[in-house]
Amino acid sequence: MNQAPTKITFFSWLTPLIVSGKKTITIRDKSESHYVPGTRVDVHTLETDEYVCKIDIEAVNEITFDDIGEEHAAQEFLPLDELKPLIREIYPNDDVFYVISYALVSDENAE
Repeated sequence: MNQAPTKITFFSWLTPLIVSGKKTITIRDKSESHYVPGTRVDVHTLETDEYVCKIDIEAVNEITFDDIGEEHAAQEFLPLDELKPLIREIYPNDDVFYVISYALVSDENAE
């Protein structure tokens, strides 16, 4: 059985949105879909692997590209007309994705 991932990376320009609690989901392809609800993971920047914060994984749900909508854009804290092209740029050949919902772990209980 695969062990649940303990780390997730984000583009550094997105990390302030995660730390502020404004960004509460990430949309990934199948290769990055193996996060487990109820686990805590470390957030690092993709570019420099710098530690940012901890998040608790709340849910992982399959979705198609066409089903990505305004609610997802709000949770990503990006306009939909920016979110969908960004996803297409990162994953040009995929139509099935995974919405990973998470909550920021506050500093007091980041054990």
